[in-house]
Amino acid sequence: MNDSLIYYYQGKEFDRAIPFAEKLVVFVKENYGEENKVYPTYLNMLAGLYLNKGQLKKTEEALILANQAIQKLSGDKSEELIKGYTLLAVVYNGMGQDDKAIPLLIKAMEYYKNEKGETDAEYASSLNKLAKVYESLGLYNNAEPLFILAVEIRKKINGSESLEYATTTNNLGLLYKNMGKPEKAGPLLLSALQIRKKIGGENSDEYANSLNNVAVFYAALGQNEKAENYYKKAASIFKKNNGAASSAYITCLANIAELYTDVFRYKEAEQILLEASTLIKDNLKENWTGNQTITRTLGQLYLSMNEFVKAEPLLLQVLSMEEDKSNTTLEYAGALNDLAYLCNFTNRISEAESLYKKSAAVIKKNFGNKHADYSSAISNLAELYRKQGRYAEAVSIMSEVNDIKINNLQSLFSVLSEAEKLTYITNNFFVLQSNLALLAAYPEAPSSFYQENFDLLLLTKSMLLTDSKMVLEFVRNNKDSTVRELYNQWQTNKAVLAKEYSLPQEVRRLEIKTIEDETENLEKNLIRLSSNFRCLQADIQIKTNDIYRKLKEDEAAIEFVKFPDSGKDDSIVYRYAALVLTKNDSIPKFVPLCQEDQLQQLFDSAGRTSSKRVKSFYRGLDLGNSSSISLANRLYNLIWLPIEPYLKGIKNIAYSPAEKLHSIAFQALPVDSNTLLIDKYNLQQYTSIRQLALNDTTAQNVKPADIVLFGDADFSMDSIAIAKQRNVKMDTTTVSTTLYAPQKNEMSSGAWNNLPGTADEVEKIGALFKKNGIPTKLFMQQKASEKNLKNFSNQSPQVLHIATHGFFLQQKNKNASTSGRQNAYTLADDPLLRSGIVLSGGNYVWNGKAPVEGAEDGIVTAYEISQLNLSNTELVVLSACETGLGDVKGNEGVFGLQRAFKMAGVKKMIVSLWQVPDKETAELMKAFYGYWIKGKTINDSFKQAQADMRNKYSPFYWAAFVLVE
Repeated sequence: MNDSLIYYYQGKEFDRAIPFAEKLVVFVKENYGEENKVYPTYLNMLAGLYLNKGQLKKTEEALILANQAIQKLSGDKSEELIKGYTLLAVVYNGMGQDDKAIPLLIKAMEYYKNEKGETDAEYASSLNKLAKVYESLGLYNNAEPLFILAVEIRKKINGSESLEYATTTNNLGLLYKNMGKPEKAGPLLLSALQIRKKIGGENSDEYANSLNNVAVFYAALGQNEKAENYYKKAASIFKKNNGAASSAYITCLANIAELYTDVFRYKEAEQILLEASTLIKDNLKENWTGNQTITRTLGQLYLSMNEFVKAEPLLLQVLSMEEDKSNTTLEYAGALNDLAYLCNFTNRISEAESLYKKSAAVIKKNFGNKHADYSSAISNLAELYRKQGRYAEAVSIMSEVNDIKINNLQSLFSVLSEAEKLTYITNNFFVLQSNLALLAAYPEAPSSFYQENFDLLLLTKSMLLTDSKMVLEFVRNNKDSTVRELYNQWQTNKAVLAKEYSLPQEVRRLEIKTIEDETENLEKNLIRLSSNFRCLQADIQIKTNDIYRKLKEDEAAIEFVKFPDSGKDDSIVYRYAALVLTKNDSIPKFVPLCQEDQLQQLFDSAGRTSSKRVKSFYRGLDLGNSSSISLANRLYNLIWLPIEPYLKGIKNIAYSPAEKLHSIAFQALPVDSNTLLIDKYNLQQYTSIRQLALNDTTAQNVKPADIVLFGDADFSMDSIAIAKQRNVKMDTTTVSTTLYAPQKNEMSSGAWNNLPGTADEVEKIGALFKKNGIPTKLFMQQKASEKNLKNFSNQSPQVLHIATHGFFLQQKNKNASTSGRQNAYTLADDPLLRSGIVLSGGNYVWNGKAPVEGAEDGIVTAYEISQLNLSNTELVVLSACETGLGDVKGNEGVFGLQRAFKMAGVKKMIVSLWQVPDKETAELMKAFYGYWIKGKTINDSFKQAQADMRNKYSPFYWAAFVLVE
């Protein structure tokens, strides 16, 4: 019997091994008694077989008998008994009986500590096991110090590159993720992933486990594309190694389905969950703990699909299962929240309210009132109150939500890359929009709530841009060799990627994903190193009162906002509003403006192209076109007229646009048939009104010290001329090249035409500066090159004037072919790759020719510009068409050339919203510089130049240009 048991056991034929083990246990007991040392050995072997089959109750019974026998044979302090206790605790944990598991694990921990010392591997293992049980109970504060101690011991014993260290690091990372501390979780989980990849390889179960855990982390942050990729890799490894019936593979399926539910891929999610259910039914016991995950995910899916009849029994089943285990876990609180959501949508309002409150109370009691899940629970309650018209209660709750969200957001900014931050803000940070919808419905909200939301807007408007600029400022000025080395490698990688992104996808390097991952990790390291520096910066501490104190009696600050609101049939309607702050009142006014569809209808009426819209809204005023006047007046009535009652006595206005309002030339809006806004107000556009509190008024009066001008570029250089510009010392792997096809749009028809008017423009401006003794450099014809522009990185002039073609390409369908002469950049997710300027030689690759090896191509994307260091530059003037355009992404503003030059460190920019003829552009620019040289500030010089043009030309010729702070 023993030989047969060993044979089947080693062959993993557990069903055939169990009868022999059972017979051997009985045989030894009857013939040799329970005090024979072979008896507990066979019991433990039988317990292991039961455990492999998921028969937990039988496992428990066998282990209890084995431990009793060992205790009689060896006493209470034998290591064999402690191992038996540990295994029994694992079984109890799997059965959901953690109250029985904890005392056993404490005994094990104390034994190893006393008998083997505090640096023993078994002691670390016992700490880890006890911590995991505490974690499963939601006792995170009990688990944290145990995990931390286990990590320290593993590091001492095994080193920081060992699998043991990776395992404990991974466990601590998961704990922090559940504690709502992603800023601590992310680095730990990613570190464990890299160690397991290095040691175990990319096909190991340990690596797959880490892939799954990192995916869970990214999914919680709304990084859905990343999460999906990690989940799929993990699932593939688990399936290959363990089969489709393995619990690890099925768990991955459940995670993927949950992700698909969150991104509305319902049919795919349902198919996956039904497949998982079948696998469980056919291969695993129905009391397997993962079955609950499948049940809950399927219930959430049907809830999302509004199939409430299917969802409710599943959610009730999950709630019952959680109540049987514990009423202190996040899973229990989540089950309450799911059921509350269902009750809300099935009009059982009082039941929904009770469940939301209970869910929030569980999280607050066990995890504190700063946990992200707590803010979600009370946010749901606030939304319920808002729909009921219980606005005062909703406001009270949302004030608490604001504090939690801000705290979480600021913590995350120290560990996420720029792309991850943008995704997080886009997918998770809805609190401001919810508050604005609440203010729209409840004008009687207390003044503190108005101020609170203006504070929140000041924090989050262009927050990512501000944060990224501060990181770059830190690393550029840091003398530490480690920081400099990381920064240099990061810059090199970004340059390599710029080159690769310019190529069609099918010809890019095979290892581009590896380079992207390495670059992102370098960026995260730089962010972490600079986090202490950034948290001290004034930029992220600005409040409403800071703006209020800066305002004079005749000044106003206006933040435009867009937010979603519920329509009459619960459909989502997007609205625009303005928050207006004046010296008359320290509390900002909330002014509803219009719905987005009203604005879009107006745009569509004016024309589908930007040039037609410009002629309809602005140029028509001077031509007596009654239909254009009507369209222009309607635009004014939608976005400005509602603000006028709050602007009595106001002359100077600082404003920051939102979404579609970025494309509007506010100064040219008609007040009446004879008056434009520029005639009534001095308007100054800002990326965020926050900048008002940070402006250095002394720097405003500084005259220009030097200027560099680019103009009259030779766009049609041949390959020989381009090759002559090649720098033999240049690393050709980082030189950017661009494969453009001719674009049939307003910017070019087959090739970029030369701009002889820009020669006159830059020569006259240069002559003006030279006449006043100001150092001047001109780059024209072949010298107006990308290479010469990039040479000013790290030694930039005070003024950089670029007169050339600019472009912004709308993103095309990713499924479109990129073969032949198709423009690869139109497929790019990053809008900084779809906007830029054209310099000498640009037509060579724009027309689809292969780039000259080792030479810059003359197409300077915003992505490349953002990598330059132009921090010494006070002003960039982009005297080019449509340089103010780009993708608009929520509160982050315009992603295009504006953002790129700001990232490069430039203080102010003059950009254009549409194409303006060379002659009038040159006239405006010369007037502007003339006033600045004579001693006016940059802002006053620009206003005066536009006012002069206003007296001679229609808005079409001068309103396109905007000075952005």
